[in-house]
Amino acid sequence: MPRPPAKAQTITNALAAKIVDGAYPAGTWLPSEREIASEYSVDRSTVRRALNLLATRGLVTIHRSAGTQVRGTEPVRRDAADITRQVGSWRGFAASALQAGREPFTRATVREVQADATLARWLGAPTGSRVLERSRVQGLVGDPPTQTSTTYVNWEFVEKIPRLLDVDTGPGGIYSRLEEIGHSVGIFEESVTCRMPRDDEQTVLEVGADQPVLTLWRRAYDQTGRIIEATHRIVVGDRHELLYRYGPGA
Repeated sequence: MPRPPAKAQTITNALAAKIVDGAYPAGTWLPSEREIASEYSVDRSTVRRALNLLATRGLVTIHRSAGTQVRGTEPVRRDAADITRQVGSWRGFAASALQAGREPFTRATVREVQADATLARWLGAPTGSRVLERSRVQGLVGDPPTQTSTTYVNWEFVEKIPRLLDVDTGPGGIYSRLEEIGHSVGIFEESVTCRMPRDDEQTVLEVGADQPVLTLWRRAYDQTGRIIEATHRIVVGDRHELLYRYGPGA
């Protein structure tokens, strides 16, 4: 891996020291690229490299067209048990955020789609079949988004539970609605990989092209072993810690 230019590294180290020392407290904004370039007598491309290095270290978040903000919070830990554990009227990511003492936000859309080959495999449904897509952008109030989370449900469940078409499905979310018609979650399985974000993901999640994201596919089975939903998540790696427990006593 090539070493960053010496000037960029020098600026990175200087800004990092100021962040650690409290000269730039958590949540504040660094000077503009122009101001930093003037202070260190370098061009703005060198400043951008320095800021990207700071972001790689996890010290700042770069907001496109807005500036660079000092990070101040630990990533939310998502315990696998929080998928089904209910905190108030919340489950999943929101439950993890509330347990960490943070306020979550969710921006959701709902629509009908057709299952492509990948989605058909995860739902155990024919390619081209009707599927409900529930897309969410989620994060912590005051911070950039943490993840996108898109849940897919076979249309037969929508016909039984019309409320799944609403953005707000009520306390406990879709798992509670499925439980009400006799489909309690029995087993989850999850696949996790890592890659660089696509252009659209960079925009939605406010990340740079060089900031890795986790891609997760999860599917849930009811107590009879039937697939009841599949969820695809894109998670910014340094904003959300995933915790899994294994073994008979887990």
